[in-house]
Amino acid sequence: MRGMKTTMALIGLAILVSGCAPKSPYLPKEYDPAASARLRVYFGPKMRITLNHNCDDPSRSYSFEANDPLVRGISNTVIGMPMPNTDDKYYSEYVVMAGIPIDIYSRGGGWSHPNAIGVSMHSPVYGHAIRAVLEPGKDYETLYHHPHTILRELVVVDGAVRTKPAPLMKAEVCKNVKVDRTPLPMGGNS
Repeated sequence: MRGMKTTMALIGLAILVSGCAPKSPYLPKEYDPAASARLRVYFGPKMRITLNHNCDDPSRSYSFEANDPLVRGISNTVIGMPMPNTDDKYYSEYVVMAGIPIDIYSRGGGWSHPNAIGVSMHSPVYGHAIRAVLEPGKDYETLYHHPHTILRELVVVDGAVRTKPAPLMKAEVCKNVKVDRTPLPMGGNS
């Protein structure tokens, strides 16, 4: 009976995780070196990736959490990218449409404080977002090293995988965007 419950729980978890996978026209299922690039996202602080962001028409963009802790606890998502010599061992790899802007926001830092009813409140702090346009047929990886998000291109030279900084732009801040701000508690008995 216990084995049956464990099996059913694992099947349920697999269905849940597969339903949470990002779905977007900007994330093709198949890698086409003429139209797409590959991106490895190392696990660490939460990272939000926004594809095809345009302040004039934000409805065209698509965002997802690239290193969901639920997925991290299961296994790496691998699509066959070359691996540099690194100590970072946990990651997910994605096929992304090339030639469109990609914004990467990494969360690092923040604070927590118990409020009057004993519930801890948390305010995340995001580092500066970075923007790049990935080139077709190339491999990239991104990771967070406080206080910066890093994007680098993977290059294979004489059979060895090397990295080089990818060209970046500062992510564009949209003007006149309404943000729902929830007031955070003051210190003490607030």
